[in-house]
Amino acid sequence: MATGDKTPRPPVRMCVRCQVTTEAPVVIGVVHQNSGPGFVVYACQACAVHYPPQPDVLTLLPPSRQAGGDQ
Repeated sequence: MATGDKTPRPPVRMCVRCQVTTEAPVVIGVVHQNSGPGFVVYACQACAVHYPPQPDVLTLLPPSRQAGGDQ
């Protein structure tokens, strides 16, 4: 690869269900951890339909907690 060639590489991830690498990964979950960084869980297009959509964690909080207001 030449120094002037700046073509972006496709995202290559392993599917959590079938363990096949895919160039079209779908985010099916995010794992949060208490200590250290969390990680993202990916699936291929074919396996992604087997996982339910993940809720937005900020919509699960009561309105007073969303804006950082008093309890």
